[in-house]
Amino acid sequence: DGPARELRFVLRKAFAECDEIVKQWEETFQHAGQIMRSLMNAMERMNDYVASEGNLGVLSVIPNAEKNLQMKLVRSIERLLSAANTLLEAFKSLCEKVGKVLDSVVTQQQDLQESCSCEDLWSGGYHAQPSIADMLEWIYDVQVELRKELGLREHMMKRINLDAVQSCAGLIDLSQASLFFNLNRYRARSDMVKIHCM
Repeated sequence: DGPARELRFVLRKAFAECDEIVKQWEETFQHAGQIMRSLMNAMERMNDYVASEGNLGVLSVIPNAEKNLQMKLVRSIERLLSAANTLLEAFKSLCEKVGKVLDSVVTQQQDLQESCSCEDLWSGGYHAQPSIADMLEWIYDVQVELRKELGLREHMMKRINLDAVQSCAGLIDLSQASLFFNLNRYRARSDMVKIHCM
């Protein structure tokens, strides 16, 4: 039971590292949502100003006022797009961190599993205890799901078209949803590991 206990400890440590990564992911996710909402607002304002060009009251009378306002909005949109792309890199970095955690666990598993029985690997020590195989699969799930979330956001950013505000609205709404990574399920699994792998 010694190698199996050691392997459970390895997995518990891996989940602690994943907890921190998931916390950073959620913080980045919230920040990205704020940026995308600001981007949508700026794009809608730009669309409205362009549609109302020449009919903006005082602004339409002052020379170059409309043009200057539009240029300010363009710069604002460019800054927001740059910030969104920077956050994509942050998401990518977090995916890489999960990959390193998983690689480390797999390496240590290979070293230890030779001394473990099939029962050690595929069954918990008691009814509620997750098996080593389950816990390893759960970390793999985190990697796969976060990579899918990243891929969705990369695809969405490539499709943003400043000349098609309405179609962008759907993309931006999509970027604020977590379609693949289930945070509540991850937390429940992480709590099981903490409780049952002391």
